[in-house]
Amino acid sequence: MKRQAVFLDRDGTIIEDSGYVADPAKVRLLPGAAQAIRRVNDAGFFAVIVSNQSGIARGIFSEDALAKVHSRVESLLTKQDARIDAAYYCPFLEGPDAKDAHYRKPSDLRKPKPGMLLQAASEHDIDLAHSWMIGDAARDVEAGARAGCRTVLLNGGSESASVGIASEALVAVDLPAAIDLVLGEEARASDNSSEQQEPVMTRKAPAVSDHQDESTQLLRDIRDQLDRANRRDRQHDFSILRLFGSLLQMFAIVAALWGMLALTGEQGDKATPRLVLACFFQIASLSAFAFDRFR
Repeated sequence: MKRQAVFLDRDGTIIEDSGYVADPAKVRLLPGAAQAIRRVNDAGFFAVIVSNQSGIARGIFSEDALAKVHSRVESLLTKQDARIDAAYYCPFLEGPDAKDAHYRKPSDLRKPKPGMLLQAASEHDIDLAHSWMIGDAARDVEAGARAGCRTVLLNGGSESASVGIASEALVAVDLPAAIDLVLGEEARASDNSSEQQEPVMTRKAPAVSDHQDESTQLLRDIRDQLDRANRRDRQHDFSILRLFGSLLQMFAIVAALWGMLALTGEQGDKATPRLVLACFFQIASLSAFAFDRFR
């Protein structure tokens, strides 16, 4: 019997998308990613990473360096009892941006083409029609749809992509929410199947030409880059400096009130040092906010 799989993009889906990740020490799992993958494992799906890695063609890092990054991803997941069953990547890239001539060529493996999913299906006996592709870019869900999978697009809560067949995907704010959708749809399909009814959701992948209009491809790439930039901003919204500045602001208010109480009471001689302390906290708070703003 063929397996059901959940195909997963890597950067922006499982780990933080900080650009071309070449250093294992910089790998950071996204919140809830390990728990979501553990649910995939527990539900009996075959978990597969499929990732474009043009950083190899661009000369930013080597395949050996990529292997170390992937090993780090697996290690972090294993610590939280989650498992990746297989992983595929495409190192190839067309055009002058590919600095390494060995990798400068078109490839059916590179998303939005479905090559990595088709290879995984062949090597691991996967039923693509009953599998899922989850990713944070239009090219991810397009690759899934071309392979015949059902798809979920992660976009941080913004409107679903309207370019190409990405508009046919289900939409989730993050990986845990996507797995909620997947398991919910599977449960409904199973219930309806037991009643000999049509599945709640049967999606046929739209036919897509391999020779898409260049303007459509350009719009898709622009949309993907904007989505990734917005997600990186949200991932780094938290700042220790802003937290520290807020605490100093609270201390300034408390010290000022303390000084005012001294002025209105019988401890007028103690008011001045307390108000000076309030001024110190206020200046320190403003300095923290300013440093955070311009760092």
